[in-house]
Amino acid sequence: MRNFVGVLFCGALATLVAFGSSADVGGEAGASGGVETATILQPTPSRQAQEVVSIQLNALKNNDSPTKDAGIAQVWAFAHPQNKNMTGPLPRFTRMIRSPGYAVLLNHRKHEISEVRETPTDAAFAVRVLAQDGNFYGFQWQLKKAALEIGPSWMTTRVSAARTTGEQLSWR
Repeated sequence: MRNFVGVLFCGALATLVAFGSSADVGGEAGASGGVETATILQPTPSRQAQEVVSIQLNALKNNDSPTKDAGIAQVWAFAHPQNKNMTGPLPRFTRMIRSPGYAVLLNHRKHEISEVRETPTDAAFAVRVLAQDGNFYGFQWQLKKAALEIGPSWMTTRVSAARTTGEQLSWR
C-alpha cells in the first residue's frame, strides 16, 4: 500500500463494506459543537475499528442530516485526543473538512472500506469514495486505541488527503 502524505485529521474508519450499503450502528444520544438535535455516536470499547470508519463515512455521506454539518460533528466525536489538539476546535476542523483535500467526502454517493492492517492497538483502512462529481477518490484512514475513562476505544489519528483514482462514473 502506498504511503500518502496526509493531514492530521480527527474523527474516526476486516470486511469490505459493500458499495452503497450503510451499517446499522445504533448509538448514544448527545450533542457536539453546534449540532444540537443530532444524535452523535461516541467511542466505546465495544466498537470495532472498521465500525468506527463506517460510522464516520456514513455521517459524511449525509453531512447535513439532521442538521447542517452533523456529519462533520460525528467525525469530530471520533477524533483521537492528540489530533483534536492539532486540528480543533470544531469550527477549525469544519473548515479543514471543507477544504479541497477532504470536501469530496461531504455528501458522497457511495464508499468502500478495505482493511490494510489491524493490530490490537492500531489499524489502517483503504477507503474508496464515489463523490458527487462522479469521480472516485482514495483515502488512507488510520486509527489508534485511545485510553478513555470508559476503556480503550478506537479513534481516528489520520486521514490522507483525497487522491483521484482516475476512475469516473459514466452517466450515459
